Amino acid sequence: MVARQELHETSAHSSLDNGLDFVVRTVAKVRERPARISEHLLVVRRRLDGAGGRRFVAPSEGATAALARALARVAREGDVICLRGDVGAGKSAFARAFTRAATGDDGLDVPSPTYLVQQRYDAREGSDGGRGMRVHHYDLYRLRDASEIEAMVDLEESAESAVSVLEWSERLGRLTPETRLEVRVRAIGAGERACGEVVDDSGETASEEGDEEGEEEEEETDAAYVDVAARSFRFVGFGGDWADRIARISP
Repeated sequence: MVARQELHETSAHSSLDNGLDFVVRTVAKVRERPARISEHLLVVRRRLDGAGGRRFVAPSEGATAALARALARVAREGDVICLRGDVGAGKSAFARAFTRAATGDDGLDVPSPTYLVQQRYDAREGSDGGRGMRVHHYDLYRLRDASEIEAMVDLEESAESAVSVLEWSERLGRLTPETRLEVRVRAIGAGERACGEVVDDSGETASEEGDEEGEEEEEETDAAYVDVAARSFRFVGFGGDWADRIARISP
């Protein structure tokens, strides 16, 4: 009888322990659920932020420059513009035209910072009397990962004081800012049917008139455009008011 009672008590304690374990596990799951829901909502929000955008087709380098100038008109200091694309896609030509328009200096020398990693440009007095913006131009091609980028450049300081233009922004990894504009550039293959708003480059080609001595002036041409292929530019905004500003771009 005593043994049966002890067995019954042991069974009761075991059931109670199992019940308590179940309650603890249930409470833990309930507590985890809001965090998991928040994580899912964050993923969804990021996907929605990166959805859509606008796609442009630039038939020539002149059209690329016109598109870059249009972006400069809606840009402001503190923006981060991430250029993505393969070698020869046209990122440097786009960055050069953007930097000239944003700083207010149409004749500014803007070399590719591939070996220097970064170039900084001060704002100039524009021909229309307005003042341009400071631009920090980065080329991350020769940097392998986020750790090397952190050691070489101060992206936070740039984001506070200038427009940051980053070529090969794929290298940023964990340093990629949540609020940014991505410009995805690619060359359009021969015979490929391109989708997007075609940028009119009429009036953008260099003058073929010679100087006073009759010599023809050479047109500055980016090496990426020797193949004369059209380029596709997709503008995708993440965070901030980029969606509104992308809608206002008018080449």
